[in-house]
Formats: sequence, structure tokens, C-alpha cells
Amino acid sequence: MENKLNVIESWRKKLHASVPLLLLTPSLLLGQTDADIQGYILDSKSEETLPYANVVLKHINRGAISNSDGYFVITDVPVGVCSLQVSFMGYQPLLYTIQLHPVDNPILEIKLDPQSLSGDQVEVYAERYKIMQAAERVSQVSIAPRDLQILPNFGEVDVFRSLQLLPGVSGFTDGKAGLYIRGGTPDENMVLYDGMTIYHVDHFFGMFSAFNPESIKDVQLYKGGYPAKYGGRLSSVVELTGKEGSNERSYSWGVNLLSANLLFQTPFWEDKANWIFSARRSYSDLINTPLYNNIYEFSTGDVTEEQAAMGGGMGKGAMQTSFVPSFYYYDVNSKLTLRPRAQDKLSLSLYTGRDYLDKSRDLTMQGGPFQISGGTEFDTRVDENTTDWGNIGASLRWAHQWNSRGFSSLLVSGSEYTSNYNRELSVGDANVVGADSLGSTRGLSGFAQDEFNTVQDFTLSFENQYQVSPLHKIEFGLHLANVGTDYQASIRDTIPILEVSSLSQAYATYLQDEWTVTSGLNLTLGLRNTYHEQTNQFYVAPRASFNWVLTPRISLKGAWGKYYQFINSIENEDVLQGSKNFWLSADENIKPSSSVHNVLGIQWENPEYLIDIEAYHKDSKDLVEFSRRFRDAADYLNYFYFGDGVAKGLEFLFQKKRGVFSGWLGYTLGSVEYTFPNLNEGEAYPATHDRTHELKLVGSYAMGPWTLASTFMYATGRAYTAPESQYFLEMLDGNIFSYIHVGDKNAYRLPDSHQLDISLSRSFETDYWNWDAGLSIYNVLNHANVIYRDYDLDVSPIVISDVTSLGITPTVFIKANIK
Repeated sequence: MENKLNVIESWRKKLHASVPLLLLTPSLLLGQTDADIQGYILDSKSEETLPYANVVLKHINRGAISNSDGYFVITDVPVGVCSLQVSFMGYQPLLYTIQLHPVDNPILEIKLDPQSLSGDQVEVYAERYKIMQAAERVSQVSIAPRDLQILPNFGEVDVFRSLQLLPGVSGFTDGKAGLYIRGGTPDENMVLYDGMTIYHVDHFFGMFSAFNPESIKDVQLYKGGYPAKYGGRLSSVVELTGKEGSNERSYSWGVNLLSANLLFQTPFWEDKANWIFSARRSYSDLINTPLYNNIYEFSTGDVTEEQAAMGGGMGKGAMQTSFVPSFYYYDVNSKLTLRPRAQDKLSLSLYTGRDYLDKSRDLTMQGGPFQISGGTEFDTRVDENTTDWGNIGASLRWAHQWNSRGFSSLLVSGSEYTSNYNRELSVGDANVVGADSLGSTRGLSGFAQDEFNTVQDFTLSFENQYQVSPLHKIEFGLHLANVGTDYQASIRDTIPILEVSSLSQAYATYLQDEWTVTSGLNLTLGLRNTYHEQTNQFYVAPRASFNWVLTPRISLKGAWGKYYQFINSIENEDVLQGSKNFWLSADENIKPSSSVHNVLGIQWENPEYLIDIEAYHKDSKDLVEFSRRFRDAADYLNYFYFGDGVAKGLEFLFQKKRGVFSGWLGYTLGSVEYTFPNLNEGEAYPATHDRTHELKLVGSYAMGPWTLASTFMYATGRAYTAPESQYFLEMLDGNIFSYIHVGDKNAYRLPDSHQLDISLSRSFETDYWNWDAGLSIYNVLNHANVIYRDYDLDVSPIVISDVTSLGITPTVFIKANIK
């Protein structure tokens, strides 16, 4: 009996000891030995989170991409020793080994070291991309802002100009920084900065983008077929993520021939908070450098100092003026980030940028007095001419990690774009103004003497992610947008030419599933549904994309989707000299535009090289065209026309990813064609930005602390419309009106363009500072690329002038960071 009692007691003790173990590890009871790997990817120096980093679990060939807050999760991983291959463009890849337990696994903080921009470290790292990386997902490209300074630049390191070096993004855009992506126009790109929508994305008449690269840590470009979480644009998405600030207080500054910038960042609240502030301002209104004068003359067609004469057949005397325009631009970024708990982050981001131009001048007449129509005599003519434009915006974002698999973010943002143009010509108390058959002021080279445009955007979005299993990642959310626009054009402050105001309210929901069908096939299915209040309609936009790994080095990818746009940038066409743009939102009169994307591609990649080929086809409906010609035939308000467009093309990318020499070759074969029933007699015509061939070459060579880089671009000529003749009619009161006969829409082509730029930069250190300095030479071959043609119809025969791009133009920069 005693032996039996001992055995029972022994079993009781074993059972008692095993109960806590069974309660703590139910997976063992069920025979499951899987757990989740979760964590954050960080910069090892600043400890900033790194968005869209790649994390690959090597032994089972599964992985994840970190979200916008640097967080990643890989679910249902077998317990034991795990090796993670972590990479982020511009950083040294890292092989990170952990011991994964069934429970109580910590949240990882994986820190990557920034890759030196110089050639001091010539180690060959696997998957080491420089400047640009084509993602596995179709039509997605990542850009590393910190690498852009080694490329040739045009006085400023420029994010958007760097994007123009990619296939599918037009590189010759009238010399400007605007993005024409796969046949789309700049207004068809959704540009997001920390969640806020930015409507005017450039400085200096489009020469530079409006974003200071010192304040940006990541750039994602979706050239087409983009996910369901994005909406409201037809062509593409450019998502910029601002820096949050370093874990140590630091300062930096930079200067070039056009502007100066500074940056300050500091932690506080026991390292639970960071603040970063950056500012950039040109000093062209204080110091007129030769670079500023060249860029100004190229951008505006004006000269910075001129002597104009009226003589010969124009009558006695001369009109003399000394003209030095005043111009400057600035932008300011500020971001405050709070982390009260490990699973919460609150950030407030502010952005503002503006340009100011004053071309006012007095023109003194010698040999006068002179007369204007009506007999008024004058000796001096006053030209008051001012323009200003820019953005201001803010976003407040709360992000919460519910558990290892669930993530949510709530964003409230607002932005406003305004532009003001005013020009008054007067002699004494008389206002000088004439008219032509287009209804424009003659001699002012514009549509009106006063123009005002504003866009006010208020947005609320709620986004969620949930990793259901290794096979399914669900994203869903809500997006509310209220966009109001107003455009007014008038003469003499009292005579209106055009007044259009509109309000667009859109409420969207989306749902998306990233489905791993097999180990080599990923399928993303999405649906976005938008209710537009002004048209009282629902706009359903299904999306689908896939990536199919055929072999370890070859993958097939594609996308299809429908997209809607509820706001348009209207181009105010001027066939004589140029154009201006203004924004109008969709309403019951101007319908929302739509587009269907079809994309198919194939990619080959090994550790050193990448080849990526994609074909695209886009059908767009309800596009808007603005013209001052054929007003009686217009579809709306005698100025607006509605039609369709087709863009199609083939893109080729060959990239050398690593080594002392790296770079890429990009080529695009494409066409963009519009059909407007009441324009061009209903016949199809090429879009103004249509170019058949574009070739880009980008290369950089690291030589110790020195880096030599160059870019070369070639493109066939774009289409344009030309005036063909002019005739005059004398009215009964003696006034003479001129009428211009214009040829077929975009029936002519400008000459082909090509351009070579080079740069040399160096990085070096002192005891207290890290320094970067460089020299860039724009258009080394001094080739005169024709940007547009200017027609002088005030003389007979007509004088045609080719307005060309800048010739050879050197510039220097220097940047310093305190240690």
C-alpha cells in the first residue's frame, strides 16, 4: 500500500509541475511550434525608423516590408535559430540572427549603418542599391534622398529632377522639375508629404522641386497600377516621408550659388520625443549671381537687365529702361514626434513654401512726348508686375500598434495653395490695354491683368493593417476629402474674363488583401469605392496586381486597375509664348476624370545587375482642356473642352547595383494621344508632352573620398501648335484689331534634345564637422535644346524665335554637419 501511495504522490507532483508549463505554452500541447517575429528597422546613428525596408527570413525564404513607421512582422515562424537578411537603400545590409521562442519574444530593434557616400568602403554588399531601387512590386521605385547629392544638379539637390532620370518619367519637361509619368501630366500625380497633399511642387517657375531634400528620409514612386489605399489621381503617386529627428542634438547647414539651408534636430522628454526643423531660402533678391540671371532668363523669357529701343519705322525717340527683377523663394519644414508608449506614436508635421517675383519697372521715353490711343500724351510708362505663389500645409498623425499583427493610423491634414498675378501698365492716370481675337491683352503676353487661384484641401484618413497569417495581409481604411477651388481672371480689376469656383467632397473606403498563393506567387486584390457628393455618384475602382517568381532570378509581374481624379490643373494655353496653370475641382459641370491601367513586366536580377522591362497601356476618359480658341464650340463656359486620351509605351531598365562604379540605363518608347470632339475638328492629336523616344544614362564612380557622376538624356521632340498667319480689321471707331489663324492642334514637332551633365563631389571630416562639397556642370556639351518657339506677330513677316535651354552652366555646393 505504501508503494502505491508513493507512486500516486509521484504522479501528482509531476502533474502539478507540468500544469504551469502547459498553461504558458499551449502550442506545445497542440503540437504547434510557431511564433511571430516583430520589430522595427532603425538608423544606427540617428535611431530614426526606416520605412519600406526589406526583411527576409533566409531559411524559409519568407519576408516582410516595414511600414511607414519602420515596423515589420513575419508570422507563424518555426521556433529556433532564425537569420534575417535586412536591407534598406543607402544602408549596409545586415544579417541578423535571433533565437525564436514559442512565447515571450521581444520586439526587435534592428539598426542599420548608413553606407558611406564616398569610396572609402569598397566592400561588396549583397543587394546594395545606390540612389534608386526598382521594387518587386510592379511599377514601384524607391529613391534614397541622402544619395542624391552625388548626382549632377542644377544649383540645388532636387528630388523631382532625380525622378526624371527614371524610365517612364519624362526627362525633358521644358527644362522644369514637373513630372510627366507614363503620359500623365503633373496634376495627375498624387504628391504626399507626411500625408498632406501638395498641389504646387516646384520653385523658381518649375526649375526646382519645392521639397528640401535635407528634410526627407524616403521617397516612394508608384508609376502606375498603385494599391487601393491611394486614390484621387489618374497617373501616379509620389509619397515623401519626412525625417523625425536624431537621438542626439545636431546642426547642419549648406550653401550653393542660389540658396542657403539649415537644419536643427534634437531629442527631449527623456528621448520620448524629437523635433526637427529645416529651412531653405534663395538670396537671389539680395545677390544676382550669374547662375540666377541665366535661370531667370531661361524660365521667364525676360532679361534681367535690358535696354529696349523704339526707333526706325516705329516713330521718333526711344524707350529706355534698366530692369532688375526681384525674386526669391523659401520653404520651411518642421516635425514634432512623440512616443508616449512603445505602441503609440504622435507626429505633427508642418510645411510651407512660397515664391515671390516683382518685375515692376518705369519706362522713360526719350524724344517724347508720345501718345496712346485717345490722344493722351506721356513721357513715362509705369509697369507694375508682381506674382507670388506657394503652399502651406500641416498634418497630425496618430499611429498605434494593437498587437504583433495589427496596426492603425489616423491622419488629419490640411493644405492650401494660392497664386496671385497682377500687372498694370499705365501712363499718368491712363491704363494701357489692348485686345486681340483671343480676348487677351496684347503686349502683356498673358490671359489677363489680374489672376487669382486658390485650392483648399482638408483630409481625414483612417488606415489599418492586419497580418492574418503568412498567406494574407489585410489593409482597409476610410478617406474623407473636402477640396475647394477658386479661379478669377480680370482686366483693370473690374472687367471679369473668367470666374469659376467649385467644391468637391469625396468619401472613400478601401479594402485590400495581399495573398501569398504559393511560395512563388503573390496576388494583391483591392477595391476602392468613392462617393462624390457634387455628382451624387459612387465611383468603384477595383485593383489587382501580381508577382510571380518563375526562377530564383526571373519574375513576372503585372497590374490592372481603375482610377478616378476629382481635381484638375487647367493649362491656360498661349500659342505665342507660354502657358499658365490653375486648379479647378470636379463638380456637376466638370466631371471627374477616370483611367484604366494595364501593366505587364518581367524582371531579371542577380546580386550585381538588374534588368526590368514593363509595358503599359492607359485609357483615360473625361479629360479637360482649356483653350481661348474656337470659344463658340466649347463644352463649358466657352473655354473648356472634354475628351479622352490613350497613353501606351514600353520601358526598359538595366542597372548595375553595386561596386565602385554603379548606375543605370533607361529607355522609354511611348505615345500620348488625345481626342476631343470639339477640338481639332474631332481628330486625334498628340499631347503637348508626347515624346516617342527617351534615353537616360546615369553613372557614378567612387574614388576614395571623391565621387565622379554623370547623366545623359536624349529625347525626340515634343508636339506643339503654331500660329500660321495674321490679319487685321479696322473698326468704325478707327481701332485696329488683329486676328491670328492657328494651325492644327500639335501638328508640329520641336527638334530632338540631348544633354550631358557631370559632377565631382568629395566628403571629408574634421574634428568637429563632416563636410560635403561638390562641383556640377549643367549641359557640358552646350547643346541648345529648343524648349518652345516664340512668335512675334507685331512685325511682317512674322519673326519666329527658338527659346532654348541653358547652355553650359557650372555651380558649386558645400554642406556641413556638426558631429
